[in-house]
Amino acid sequence: METYQEFLNRIDSFEKKDINYGSDYFKGNPSLSQKVDTDNTFRSFYGDTVVFALDKRIKDQLAEYVDLLYEAAPECFCERLVPNTFHVTLHDLSNSPVLRDVAEELFENELKVIEKIGEIQKHGNAVIKMKSKYIFNMVDTSLVLGLYPADEADYLRLMQLYSVFDQVKILNYPFTPHITLAYYHINGFDKRSARILEDAVYQLNQNEFEIDLTVDRLYYQKFRSMNDYINVIPLGEINK
Repeated sequence: METYQEFLNRIDSFEKKDINYGSDYFKGNPSLSQKVDTDNTFRSFYGDTVVFALDKRIKDQLAEYVDLLYEAAPECFCERLVPNTFHVTLHDLSNSPVLRDVAEELFENELKVIEKIGEIQKHGNAVIKMKSKYIFNMVDTSLVLGLYPADEADYLRLMQLYSVFDQVKILNYPFTPHITLAYYHINGFDKRSARILEDAVYQLNQNEFEIDLTVDRLYYQKFRSMNDYINVIPLGEINK
């Protein structure tokens, strides 16, 4: 596990106040086509995940951010995410554009997650204080708002929870807390639009706010698209 300082150094290396799409036409990541159809609507995309739900105040603020992005450069994005889907992912699990390819793993993951409920609830009503960093380009698929734990104690609480789900599925990439705001247009966008979007992101990145993540808002979810998440197990509420 990274130390808190190593974590901060890593996210500092790519979460910047300025965003830069380069000087050529921005095409986006080819993997975007798994989630977004040719008509810019969300495709069926199946999987499961463990997330922190957000309160209405935060969702409303994020919806305002998204409104500003779409007003500035609507041609840069696909279908809007429904504000109710905004969340902080604690741990990715499985995903596939084809349900039959992931169905067995979804079933096995759910059973493994159920086995971890007691371990999660040992954390009680733990509150993890997070601070917003910057909106940044996530692997050329989406714009996301980066977050970081307020101090080392919050970082350790977060990583203790994360490690529980490493026992369900180990990932081959480090944990980068974030909230997905918008996915890009399936066909990308030109230099003019890129400059407009860069400016809009820079203006939003002048803002900062805090978010409390709590165990009683931790859920095991399944999804059918990036706009369709289903709460399956409320991990912090089973014995309440």
